[in-house]
Amino acid sequence: MLKKIFEYLATIGNSFTTELKLIFSDSAAYTTYIITPLIVGFVYTYVYSNEIITKVPIAVVDQNQSQLSHKVIRMLDASQQVEVTHNSTSIDQAKELYNQGKIDGILFIPSNFSSKIQQGQVATISAYYDASYMLYYKQMKKAVVTAVGTLSAQVEVSKLMSSGLTQTEATSARRSVQPISISLFNINSGYATFLMPVVFIIALQLVQLTTIGVLGGTQREKGNFEKTYPFISKPLGSLFIVLGRSGAYGLISTLIIILQMGLVVPLFDLPHRGNPWEAILFLLPFFLAVCFLGIFLMNLFKKREDAVMVITLSSIPALFLCGLSWPKESFPKWIEIISIFSPSTLGSRGFIAINQYGATLSEIKPIWFNLWGVALFYFILAVLSMKRIYYYSKKR
Repeated sequence: MLKKIFEYLATIGNSFTTELKLIFSDSAAYTTYIITPLIVGFVYTYVYSNEIITKVPIAVVDQNQSQLSHKVIRMLDASQQVEVTHNSTSIDQAKELYNQGKIDGILFIPSNFSSKIQQGQVATISAYYDASYMLYYKQMKKAVVTAVGTLSAQVEVSKLMSSGLTQTEATSARRSVQPISISLFNINSGYATFLMPVVFIIALQLVQLTTIGVLGGTQREKGNFEKTYPFISKPLGSLFIVLGRSGAYGLISTLIIILQMGLVVPLFDLPHRGNPWEAILFLLPFFLAVCFLGIFLMNLFKKREDAVMVITLSSIPALFLCGLSWPKESFPKWIEIISIFSPSTLGSRGFIAINQYGATLSEIKPIWFNLWGVALFYFILAVLSMKRIYYYSKKR
């Protein structure tokens, strides 16, 4: 019995070292697995390091030319979100500037703007946004709403003060309830803070699956699967080989995520509120689940090129399923269930909870246990797949 245990442990160790040798002896494998996620981490974060878009260029068509219209323009230009780069004489001229790509929005002030305000009527200002680019649209809309809202408040307070109220009384009468907006976790509403933690997880899943697929496709292509894993012929051989292989990928993935959190995050001043070691502990079943999934997918890859094409196409669906571009609460139920089988779905949710919300591992135990369940599911499939590939290679 003791001899069997040592034999199994030796099989795990041999599979572990064999997988490391395979990874580092294949330039495509170690470049994809180790170098690519680090490049993605640095380059993507650098691209989004400004966090928010500022000074979006816009044109103003002021047909009123009054003190009030000039005041609106000054407040708009003084905002952080937009910059008035053109003062056009007509809406057609402003449209031409937009079509030429020189501006991203137009503000139109009609000729009766100030007269309507003086007569106590509702005046209108038209704003045209580029809604095809949501970040530009959001910034310009915020700037216009703030400027017009501020001017409107000033006009109302002035009217109330003219009736005999003090400025404090007029301000209170105009707005008896003062809302206070507080941004939680992503204080600056930054794009990198919102995006990069998920990109780390998606990229790591993508490169790990690609590496396993490339190496598996190479072994099947050369027909040396049994030579690489001689213990596969034993009754429980595939089980211990899978454990050894998963250890190699788990080790490398852990080192990569440590470099991401230790170098990329502080270098670009991204928030990290939780315990980093709890984040790594949480990601352990994620690394294993991705590894087991990759071994299972080896059934599809008879050539190394197959893995690159198939897995690369899966990165976009994985990004959607994790709930980044659309909240998971709005998913149809069947899609929400399917999304669980992509390890990055639970992996990104838990990583964000620890990384940005400052959650502890005990607070996200349901996500962690579910991730272990996904890892166990793919472990069973991986063990069966290793045995199937072995039998398939024997028949060749």
